[in-house]
Amino acid sequence: MRTTICASISLALSGLSAAQAQIQTSVHEFKDWAMACDNRRHCEAIAYQSEESGSAPVTMWLSRDAGPHARVHIQFDVDEIHEDTQSLTLHLGPRQQLKGISPRIDLSPADTAKLLAYVLEGEEIVVTEGGSGNSSRKSWQLSLAGSKAALLKMDDLQGRVGTPGALVRRGTQLPTKAESSVLPALAAPRVKAAALPKTSAADQALLQPILDAVTPRECWEDLPDDRGPEQSITRVSATEVLVMRECGRGAYQGGSGIWLAKSKPPYTPKRLRLPLPGGESDDYVMSANLEAGTGRLSSFGKGRGIGDCGSSFDWVWNGRSFDLLQAWVSPMCRGFAGGGFGLQVWTAQPAP
Repeated sequence: MRTTICASISLALSGLSAAQAQIQTSVHEFKDWAMACDNRRHCEAIAYQSEESGSAPVTMWLSRDAGPHARVHIQFDVDEIHEDTQSLTLHLGPRQQLKGISPRIDLSPADTAKLLAYVLEGEEIVVTEGGSGNSSRKSWQLSLAGSKAALLKMDDLQGRVGTPGALVRRGTQLPTKAESSVLPALAAPRVKAAALPKTSAADQALLQPILDAVTPRECWEDLPDDRGPEQSITRVSATEVLVMRECGRGAYQGGSGIWLAKSKPPYTPKRLRLPLPGGESDDYVMSANLEAGTGRLSSFGKGRGIGDCGSSFDWVWNGRSFDLLQAWVSPMCRGFAGGGFGLQVWTAQPAP
């Protein structure tokens, strides 16, 4: 069993001691599977085809909330499917099939139970288009290598090992723990978005003077003005604006810096650092998109190529800075555009 920690998340909950508030969550890889839990103890796992199988990309997503008696949700997706194909068939070994499976739709509780029982003993799940009558239908091979380790890790992080609801080591296999002993869900932090005033034509005229006032100038050294960097300005209060400028560009994505500045001279622009899971921060936003009306800032960074792994973040403007709203990561992709399904590693609750 090989475990790779891809991201480490820390959550500080208001009203708790520092020791109680420090909750470590990681993304773990186990052969062809990966799993993670977010700051609420909500856990998710993803699986793909093995690299040696030669199969076209296929992925399965499994999620489970924290707390006793929590249901397991499972969805499948494939790289491409014929327009006239409405469903998939899952072949669980030579004798058992689950038919009528819609891509990116939860399996029924009955199908979920059958699938989970097979996951713990099988080697792969063969996925085919439509029913079993068409011999020319496309097929995919989803690997189950690493499934036991990934689901056991999920059980462990949710406090389920030895309980009747455990996925791997249930209470019938160990000294039984009551289902009520399962760790409860943790409350998500609440973030409140500030209402933004409308950005006017007069504000647009401030963009260049404010950018000229920015120091230091590393952003311009990395991406000079003659390369046409993307830039924008957004009014956030009666006296302040946000300016954003592209500071770096690759073949398929760019990264930007964001500054908070006064809307009258001296502008005194200050580069913002955006919060990340684990208490860290960054001043570089990949493929940034700021919605002027809502103050919601989105970022998606691709790992190696157009269809490869990446991570995404959403923040909201609270009137003074950005608060992290949610974060996702695709730690392995196996050729599936964007990873197919991401693993949620941070969740906040928008406040009204």
